[in-house]
Amino acid sequence: MMYWHIGKRIFEEEQEGKERADHGTFLIRNLSEQLQPEFGTGFSTRQINLYRQFYRTFSNVHTLYAHLS
Repeated sequence: MMYWHIGKRIFEEEQEGKERADHGTFLIRNLSEQLQPEFGTGFSTRQINLYRQFYRTFSNVHTLYAHLS
């Protein structure tokens, strides 16, 4: 659920629901640089992109629960 919430925040708040953020890869790189020192290697640019993609694939949390159970 943590990865889903991270992806949701990136997509809805940072990208404002648009397909791509106006400032492109800077957003992901900046988030990675902020999160890695505090939380570790699970927040590389690649991982953050995967979290965003995860949310976009399962934007409805009920669908996510159905796939996990």
